[in-house]
Amino acid sequence: MTAPRWPKPTAADHAQASAEQVREQPCPRCGAPTLTARTPDRVCAVDVRANPTPLDPTAEILARLAGRLTWCLTGGANIPARIRWRDRWHIAAGACTHTVIADHHCQPHYVQESLG
Repeated sequence: MTAPRWPKPTAADHAQASAEQVREQPCPRCGAPTLTARTPDRVCAVDVRANPTPLDPTAEILARLAGRLTWCLTGGANIPARIRWRDRWHIAAGACTHTVIADHHCQPHYVQESLG
């Protein structure tokens, strides 16, 4: 008996896997370093641009009160990094060992007045 054959991955499969890999890229608007990826959720995948700075529980609360979403940065030595959705139940469980990051928001740039 032969083993079942799995279908070959399509170009769409490769594109999806590539989009889910976390990449370091500068923000196109302000130039700050950010992490970008698509969440691996099948129903509602979201393109995320987040700050790479890890948050402690207090900083996460402040970020959420400011209207920013927070994300788990998963992965390890042999597993590629992924950005996963972090909802209120996930936060309340308190057992998450992943790095927590927040959505990127560009800092306002102040316009200097000319003195001429």
